[in-house]
Amino acid sequence: MARWRPVALTLFVIYHSIREIEAQKPVRDKVQDFALRIPRVTIDELAKNRTLRTGLHAYVLSGFAEQWNATNWTLDYLTEKIPFEWVDYYPKNMEDVGSKPYLFKFDKAVKEFQHPNELKTDKPKYMQIRLSLRGWKRLKKDFVPKPLPDVFWDDDEWISQCMRKGNKADTPAINNFFVTNQWKFLLIGEKGTTMFFHKDGTAASTWQVQLVGKKRWTLCPNTESRFLSPYIDTYNPDYSRFPAFAMAKCGQVTVSPGELLYYPAYWWHHTFQLETPSISYTGALVGVEADRSDLGADRKPHVQFYADLQEKCAKCWQRGVSERQCDDISQKWAGAAPPPLRVVCEEYLPDCLRLWSEHAKALHGEDRVEL
Repeated sequence: MARWRPVALTLFVIYHSIREIEAQKPVRDKVQDFALRIPRVTIDELAKNRTLRTGLHAYVLSGFAEQWNATNWTLDYLTEKIPFEWVDYYPKNMEDVGSKPYLFKFDKAVKEFQHPNELKTDKPKYMQIRLSLRGWKRLKKDFVPKPLPDVFWDDDEWISQCMRKGNKADTPAINNFFVTNQWKFLLIGEKGTTMFFHKDGTAASTWQVQLVGKKRWTLCPNTESRFLSPYIDTYNPDYSRFPAFAMAKCGQVTVSPGELLYYPAYWWHHTFQLETPSISYTGALVGVEADRSDLGADRKPHVQFYADLQEKCAKCWQRGVSERQCDDISQKWAGAAPPPLRVVCEEYLPDCLRLWSEHAKALHGEDRVEL
C-alpha cells in the first residue's frame, strides 16, 4: 500500500490546487443563478407557513383573485371609469433609470397606447396610473370578494382610523397621502415593457395582483444591495459592467392572472411584461412584517416607514414655521404629485404609527426574527 501514498498525495495536491484556482477566479466568470426560491402557495397554505407569515420573504398567492371582476378589465372599461386620473406615460418603455414620462389624463393615454398619434415610436409602451381616492372608490368594487389573509391588513381600514377630522375620515388628507406616496398603482404595458431594476424609497412591503396578461419578476432582498445597481438588466445581465450581480441571492418568478405577488420592504425588483396587454394593481402594506436585522438601529419596518415619510415631510414643513418650505410642483405641471399636507405629517402619521405598531405586535408579538 505504501507505493500508493505518493500518488494519493499528488492527487490530493492537484485537487486542492484546482479548488483554490476556482475560488480565486474573477467574479466576472460567474453568472447569476437566481437560486432564491419564490414559493407559490394558497391562502390556506400561507396560514400554516410560519416562515412566510413573518412577512420577510417573497411569495406568490395562487387562486387569489380569480373571482374578481377586475380580471376582466379592458382599457375601454377603465377609460370609462377613471378618465380623469393622471398617467405617467412612457412611449419608449421604462427600461432605463433616466426614462421620462409624459403626463396625460387616462383617456388620452389610452388613445396613445392603442393608436399612437403624437408619440409614435418603435418601442413597446408602458404606463403607470397613480390612483387618487376618487379613482380608487370607482374601482374598488371590482376587487371583491377580497380574501385577504390575516397577515395582510387592508389599508382602507387603518387609514380611515388614523386620518380623521372629528368623527369622519379626512378625505382630502387621505387623497393627499395616496397621490403623494404613490400608494395605489395601476400598471399597464405591452409585451416587452419593463420598469428598471430598483427598490422603493419607503419601507412599505408591497403586494401586486396580476389581472390581465403575465409578468416576469426578478426579486432580490435588501441584504443584497451591495451587489446591485439600478443599471443592471437582470434579464440580460452585462457581467463585464456588473460582475458582482452574480454574487447576489436573487430569484425569478412568473405571475399569472389571478395571482398575487408579495415582497418585503426595500426589496429590489425588476418586472418584464410577457403579454399584451398586461394589467396589474399594486398596493402597499404597513405593520405586517416582523422585526428585521437589515434596517439599522430600529428593527421594525413600520418604524422605518414612518421615518421615511417624516424625512419627506421635513423637506416641506418645520415645527414653528408656518410657511411651507418646498415648492408645489403640481401648480406648475398638471398631474405632478403635490407636497404632503402639514396635517398628515404632524397629526395623522403619529396616529398611524401607533396603529401599525399595534397590528405588528398582534401578528408577531415581541419575537425577534432574523432574516
